Amino acid sequence: MATVALITEEGAAHQQPYRDAIRDIDRIERAELMDPGGRTFGASVDTIGGKAGGRHTTVDSLLAAGKPDMAIVTMIASNAPDVIRPLLEAGVHVMAEKPACVNVGQFEELASLADANGAHLMLALANRISPSVADARRIVQGDGIGDLYAVRAVQVDDQTRIQLRLDDPDWTFQKKLAGGGHLSWLGIHRLDMLSYLVGEDIVEVSAMTAVAGGAPIDVEDLGIVTFKFAGGALGVLFSGYLMDQKGHNGFTVYGSEGWVRAHEGEADALEWRSISSAMVGCNDRRFEYDGRGSGYLGWVDHTLRACLGEIDPPITAEDGVKVLRVVHAAYASAESGSRVML
Repeated sequence: MATVALITEEGAAHQQPYRDAIRDIDRIERAELMDPGGRTFGASVDTIGGKAGGRHTTVDSLLAAGKPDMAIVTMIASNAPDVIRPLLEAGVHVMAEKPACVNVGQFEELASLADANGAHLMLALANRISPSVADARRIVQGDGIGDLYAVRAVQVDDQTRIQLRLDDPDWTFQKKLAGGGHLSWLGIHRLDMLSYLVGEDIVEVSAMTAVAGGAPIDVEDLGIVTFKFAGGALGVLFSGYLMDQKGHNGFTVYGSEGWVRAHEGEADALEWRSISSAMVGCNDRRFEYDGRGSGYLGWVDHTLRACLGEIDPPITAEDGVKVLRVVHAAYASAESGSRVML
């Protein structure tokens, strides 16, 4: 049985899905709760019930209660490093809601601490365990479409969340609190997923950003990012808050012998075409999914199992550094009008 820590604060993202996961994962016996302001304790106890352990307002108090098997940290991004740092110094494994920083230098420091103290530091980029991503990765890295040519992806979400709070924008639309806009909050999922899927690092970035919806915010609600993988293939990400509700998030990977794509349009499906003789005449194949996976519950379970030594971590601290470097390279490119090499 395992003990986790749930570390959060008022306004932090995805608190309820993490509480639900703690409640529903049988291997979690107890959850120590930490909130510097103390305002989230009631909601946490209401959900996780008898699994709730102590209530803490500092990391020192939390650690005095015993070293948890994993700390789940979901904080306003600007506040996250000061919470994560002492956990890593104590050798506590951390799964942190992205971006967990406002600039990549902060996360690089945390990643170095994790390595020095033998702790996992895992950003919550759960697309990695999506069934369609797992299948596409197997196809692409198993030579199922030949040599890699190019990738494209979209991550389009709702503009409504901005327009409803024009006088009081959420922290994810304030640069000093979030570090960036759509790219650092949601586009980051796609950038990480694409590198993971094709098995190559992004080494060059060019980007343009805008506030397409005209809201009085100081971060982008739209980013167009083009990039080059280490092997020479090119890619493009279309990332923005553009619709009245959560929208499109498909991807396509093109190769010398075919292509594979998932969730293009509204279909919960993966389609694969290849002219390889290994397809034995069945050149077009389709995989359908009943939903898109287990979400937060599956991600918390995977990361906890890694912390317990049962499986490899689904994402490493180095992976987190790499994708944050890409995101902030995109911002630098958009500001300078020049390509950025990584």
